[in-house]
Amino acid sequence: METIINDYISRELVQDAALLPLADDTSLLDSGILDSLSLLQLVVFLEERFGITVGDTDLLPQNFASVQTICAYLRSRQPQVPTGPAERAVAHG
Repeated sequence: METIINDYISRELVQDAALLPLADDTSLLDSGILDSLSLLQLVVFLEERFGITVGDTDLLPQNFASVQTICAYLRSRQPQVPTGPAERAVAHG
């Protein structure tokens, strides 16, 4: 998930090549990568790619501060997916 989001932000939103490669903990707000327009672009991408709806109440700086915080937000919005081998075996049964 981090790679997908980092790649999108690096390719579509980063205007300053000096910011690349983008670390997952880079502040997207402090570095100027995200502004109001690019945040909307990012939200549309996340909604389409991950099948979620980002509500107005979720448009908070702490949810979009870095690739890491975006992923934490997305994980909180997605149903739990089995991750261990035993759980996968049961899930795919």
